[in-house]
Amino acid sequence: MFDSAPDREKMLSAVAKLSKVAQVLKYRSQEGKAPWDQNKDTLVHYDYIVLGGGSAGSVVASRLAEDPAVNVLVLEAGYSDEVLTSRAPGLYNTIFQSDADWNYETIPQTHAGNRTLMQPRGKLLGGCSSINAMMYHRGPASDYDEWEALGNPGWSFKECLPYFKKSEGFNDPNLPVDHPHGPLTHRVRYPELETFDPAAHGTDGPWQVTFHHLFELSNRFVAASRAEGIPFNKDFNGESTLGVNRIQTFIQRDGIRSSLSRAFLRSEDVVPGGKNGRGTVRVVFGADAKRILFQVKRGVKMASGIEFLDHNNVRRRVMATREILVCGGTFGSPQLLMASGVGTSPQPSIPHFHTLAGVGANLQDHIGLNVTFRARDRCQTLNQEYGSYSAMKSLFQYVASGTGPLTTQVGECVIFVRLEDIAPEWVAQEKANGTYQERASGPESPHLEIILLPGYVRRHGTILAPDFKSYFTVTALLMNPCSSGTFKITSSKPTGNKTDVDVKGVVDPNYMAESFDARVLAQGVKFIRRIGRRLNNDPDVGGREVFPGEATVPDHDDKALEKYAREAVETYYHPVGTCKMGPVSDPTTVVDNRLNVHGIERLRVIDASVMPKLVAAHTCAPTVMIAERAADFIKEDWSSYSRTGQGVQTSSAEARL
Repeated sequence: MFDSAPDREKMLSAVAKLSKVAQVLKYRSQEGKAPWDQNKDTLVHYDYIVLGGGSAGSVVASRLAEDPAVNVLVLEAGYSDEVLTSRAPGLYNTIFQSDADWNYETIPQTHAGNRTLMQPRGKLLGGCSSINAMMYHRGPASDYDEWEALGNPGWSFKECLPYFKKSEGFNDPNLPVDHPHGPLTHRVRYPELETFDPAAHGTDGPWQVTFHHLFELSNRFVAASRAEGIPFNKDFNGESTLGVNRIQTFIQRDGIRSSLSRAFLRSEDVVPGGKNGRGTVRVVFGADAKRILFQVKRGVKMASGIEFLDHNNVRRRVMATREILVCGGTFGSPQLLMASGVGTSPQPSIPHFHTLAGVGANLQDHIGLNVTFRARDRCQTLNQEYGSYSAMKSLFQYVASGTGPLTTQVGECVIFVRLEDIAPEWVAQEKANGTYQERASGPESPHLEIILLPGYVRRHGTILAPDFKSYFTVTALLMNPCSSGTFKITSSKPTGNKTDVDVKGVVDPNYMAESFDARVLAQGVKFIRRIGRRLNNDPDVGGREVFPGEATVPDHDDKALEKYAREAVETYYHPVGTCKMGPVSDPTTVVDNRLNVHGIERLRVIDASVMPKLVAAHTCAPTVMIAERAADFIKEDWSSYSRTGQGVQTSSAEARL
């Protein structure tokens, strides 16, 4: 399958062949999830239409269908996530730049080497939860308290925590192996790194959170970090985020990714419905939403339906009796709003319906910088798994027992740290110069995350190692960027077509526009090298830097480090904020604290785009929490509607118009 040196195209071809083998061995078709059927689907009245079957959409649809009288329609542009590259945790980045990726790119980033950068986003059921690195992390409590302080009552951490726990099915590694929430029998354990705070976790939710595969390298990384003065953290989702440990994962006990679709949209949860007293969820594949349909009643604007292209590229319309729920993600949601005439200035080819200046603004993202090391041959890393024999052995181990290297989520161990703890002299100098910018929400909120990746990682895995030797990569993530950007669209009508409109997203995160961001990442590189030197002294690990190399980018040359930061920085997949939550008095906001779109009834946005500020966390768990809360908001509002017989929040809508 592979030659003497790695080749990405051959690797992807081999993975596709392995996927077919695995499908024969283990996969089965899914019930109730299929493309649009015009004869059958038009006969059903849908209470809610969920636009996007990603992380948030899967949760919202499932929770709303807890009411046995409810019909929910989920329109998903992609298809099933029951493919090997999504199921097997260690293969996630092979999905990038495939037909299961929306394949967004930025415009050239002026302050980041004028480069056009990848922006992977999941185009399949489960969305980004089906292609990401499965790191379960909520972030510091003060980040959510800050959301509340920004004008969003009810979003303090104390009020969000029950919703984090509601979705979670935490697997206690200390339970007997035959317990349904215990550890997998054949998994290699590191008990000293499998610590946790029981009070911080939920055990009854459908989303499985586990400790899974760990390379011995990760254990040595934790030891080296502690020797460097970083405190051990018992549980990153407990009292504090700061410190070092392995990260918790959303991987099932059997080694399969616990995507949100796999957790919340199981066969028993969808069409034909009615099982276990539930309502019905209809999941439509290949349904690309094009615009929201609106109407105005007694001066009140409201959403009523959706126009979409089905799997045969035929334009369809479907109406909702209650609400339209936009769950398209940080790029998809503002794109759909703007394509529907909701946003800033009108597009020439799109009739303008409602002005909201905040749509597409406030784009924030975590960016990261890699340092790659050559380890000793005896140190096992992912690179050795790319050879033919090792790949087949790992596949067999994965299919047979749900263990082995294919169950790594790659970012196995992390450090969350504040700048004053790793670079006190630099912080003091920045403050003396008046150039220090504090973006963290409080003293327990980290400035940087340092992630160990047990392999050669450059440019999202699209640049492979020159051989099958042992490598590892350590990444510095900027948790509180000062720079922010925008998401916009361009639109045009195809020649000779009077109705269709071509809409394309324009992603401009404005990376590194604030020079402070580059200076912080430079400090991150210096700290990574300190850890690398300790690992190099370990006879079983080693740590000779091969990229960028200290000779090329020396520690003592801050200008060279900042230049490297601008030329090598990449997204780490956490864009948020383009449909910002906040009071209508803030012109940059799009939704209120119950996620209703300002000025339009029966329309909500429910996904990471509503975050008013990027959390110092991996954003999948916070997005699920947002969806859990949204489902309760919707239930409460329609319960009130049923009791009073009046429109949902009509008075507040009229006040906003």
